[in-house]
Amino acid sequence: MSLTPAKIIGLIGDVHSEDDRLALAIEFLQQFDLCDILCTGDIADGPGCPDTSIDLLAQAGVKTVRGNHDRWLLEDKARHVPNAHTKCSISKRSIEYLANLPTQIELQTIAGNLLLCHGIGDNDLKKVWPGTERMAIERSEELDQIIASGDYRIVINGHMHFKTVINFSSLTLLNAGTITGNRWPTFSLIDFEAWQIETFEFHETTIIKSATTSLSTTTNEVLWKNTQNFTGGWRPVLLTGKS
Repeated sequence: MSLTPAKIIGLIGDVHSEDDRLALAIEFLQQFDLCDILCTGDIADGPGCPDTSIDLLAQAGVKTVRGNHDRWLLEDKARHVPNAHTKCSISKRSIEYLANLPTQIELQTIAGNLLLCHGIGDNDLKKVWPGTERMAIERSEELDQIIASGDYRIVINGHMHFKTVINFSSLTLLNAGTITGNRWPTFSLIDFEAWQIETFEFHETTIIKSATTSLSTTTNEVLWKNTQNFTGGWRPVLLTGKS
């Protein structure tokens, strides 16, 4: 991987032990001249194999942050969730890998500094949502502090499993979505020079392109100063080509 500011990166959202899809995504992304592949974590708790998923991420050198499901596994909490794993059901090597995952990763890109996290910053349960008809406003003091610092141009997170972009006046928040489930499981390429994201979806054992979306603010999109300015009535920007 290059040490120079990243021009193009691969992005994989919450994994949830979908080892077959993870293998397809990594193999697909590796055909491109990428600076890095990033992952928003939540490797544990899913229908596949966490050990295989961890091996795939480690072998490919994917830069990964720890998600709340990974923390819960290590702390033996919330083991009632569907398809939960326990420390006794995975290898010692996997436990060590999860324990050593950071909560945040910084990356230089040609568009500015990037922060990768699962929720927001060190808070792996934090959600950010401007407010829609179906979901209430979710404000974040953590994100507001990041915006105020001026240290980052883009923050990439996961947790919500909803692939979208929220533009603030000085920062772009991008949710990476997830590769699990049947509701838009996807992964992406981000081109920082073109300031756009290409989304790909799984079609059985093959990959097909889903959409190419500009990360810039659209004509009808609100541009907020921070999350305290959220007023509701937002129409999410979909990055999947779905409606």
